[in-house]
Amino acid sequence: MNNLRTHLFLLSFLIFLFTGCENYSRKDIYERPEWLPGKLYTTILVNENLSMFAECLRLSGLDTIIDVSGSWCVFAPSDDAMKQYLAENHYSGISSIPADELERIAKFHIIQNPWSLEQLQSLSAFGWRTGSGTDDWYSHAYKRQTILKNSNEKYWIKGVNNKERIVTDSTITKSYKKVFVQSRKNAPVFYDDYVNINEISSSDYSFYFDRNYEPGNVYFAGAKIIEADILAENGFLHIVDRVVQPMLNAKEMLEREMPNESYKLFLEMVYWYYPFFEPNMIATNNQSGVRYGEVVDTLWDLNYPYLVFAPHVEQIGVEGPAVNETFAIHKGLYAPTDKAFKKFIDNILTIKSGYPHWRDYKSLPRDITDIIIASHFKDEPVYPSKSSYKRIFKWNNGYKQDESAIIRSEFGSNCTFIGIDSYTPNRVFTSVTGPVFLRPNFSLFRQALLYCDIEDDISYKNEDLYFFPISDQALKSDSSLIINWIDKEKNRYNFSEFNRKTEKIESLSKNKLKKRILNHVGTLVPNQSGNTIQIKTLDGKYITWDQTNNTIQGKYPCTIGYNGITVTTCTPVQLSEPADNGETWSVNHWFNF
Repeated sequence: MNNLRTHLFLLSFLIFLFTGCENYSRKDIYERPEWLPGKLYTTILVNENLSMFAECLRLSGLDTIIDVSGSWCVFAPSDDAMKQYLAENHYSGISSIPADELERIAKFHIIQNPWSLEQLQSLSAFGWRTGSGTDDWYSHAYKRQTILKNSNEKYWIKGVNNKERIVTDSTITKSYKKVFVQSRKNAPVFYDDYVNINEISSSDYSFYFDRNYEPGNVYFAGAKIIEADILAENGFLHIVDRVVQPMLNAKEMLEREMPNESYKLFLEMVYWYYPFFEPNMIATNNQSGVRYGEVVDTLWDLNYPYLVFAPHVEQIGVEGPAVNETFAIHKGLYAPTDKAFKKFIDNILTIKSGYPHWRDYKSLPRDITDIIIASHFKDEPVYPSKSSYKRIFKWNNGYKQDESAIIRSEFGSNCTFIGIDSYTPNRVFTSVTGPVFLRPNFSLFRQALLYCDIEDDISYKNEDLYFFPISDQALKSDSSLIINWIDKEKNRYNFSEFNRKTEKIESLSKNKLKKRILNHVGTLVPNQSGNTIQIKTLDGKYITWDQTNNTIQGKYPCTIGYNGITVTTCTPVQLSEPADNGETWSVNHWFNF
């Protein structure tokens, strides 16, 4: 009896369960709610405030993409924003915008994956930001990949001294390499947590975007989100109050020509000294023509291993394991205009100055170009309130530029960019060290200064100095400074000398060499009279200069080779380049102490 009751109960329960499931299955759980207009283009189309951007999407063909497949986040400019853009660019209507420009603008306002306003502020490059690590700058990612991607780029190549150089004039070479473009363009999203954790001020934001940052708002680059979280079947729609022009990378900003403003001379030096090509066979074989047996160009990866970042690469930094097209790292760059840069090149750097300087700006050693070019590439965004900016324009160091010379400040897709129309060269070129860094026949002494890392100790010293460098010919003749290359490409080396007492080549330590060089620069001892003067060196020793016969020595007479056996006479010859902190006189031998 009990078993019968149990079976009847189970049967009744199953009938009830089956009936419930049958009723539930008849309900279409995928039926779109009445309040949901459809997919993204349809959602934009029915919004009365987005009619002009809807036309942008239709004319660029993006309507058939975002309304068919994929999931996206669209930052749609309002009709007022579109009208402002048309007026500023002198277009009579949407249809008068050139097709390629229209497509680029439309694509730049769409980012991969659907992100709500809250999610835009909660996503790091390594996944969702949680309570742990919320004060880490890298957990507050702010750059998103748009769907805009540059085409593969052609670079004209010329081989010089067994090295491939990029040239901007296609008429001087028939060789080229096509460079594979790996990633799409980035756009920043600014929000309170990111601004606060990085201590960015409203003035920093307005420096690049010509508007104040208002706390409590979220900005897509220079556009403020004025209506958020409009839900569509395949993503989110946010309405913004400005049209955001597609952001340029550093290469595009340097190669762009504007009235009375060009940075091509700086770019030419980047191209001449720093590119390195590697074949990308995976990208090459993935080209559509390969499967049909067509002859296609080899695609190359272009790297700049000795610059902080590659000017053309959109993706700066390493993407985290959570692949969400989100990045935290941005770089910085400042560059002089052609007019300002040419003034330095012609009046100081090269033989056009009237001195025996470098032949031209394409004949420089790597250490010189690193001072002139590589130092302009910064490892972080350059904001006026931050040290990255102050080191360039505020603090009294070798790179201090005239802040009033800033003519352009632009937030790019991979870096911040500042353009200046006057150029203050590093003081190694304008102080007493100038002849050593500008005359090729003082290369050994220059390399020794850099090896010992004391060029700043001399060039930055705001006193009237006497500097006594030794020419390459003199150093080689007595073998007192021999350079040993470890890796020329990486500019790595050390030094040795021929010890004339032991008649052996001996290594020369950095500390020993540093003391020798510092004993070749000093200040005049005050309150002296007569024709013999004394100079106290930066190492605390004393140099005696007899001006009646123009001979000079340390505590002991000069010799062939440092502390050598054969005594010789040392006669200084002035190097007459103007210096802002003293005088430079060439000598043929080391001073002995």
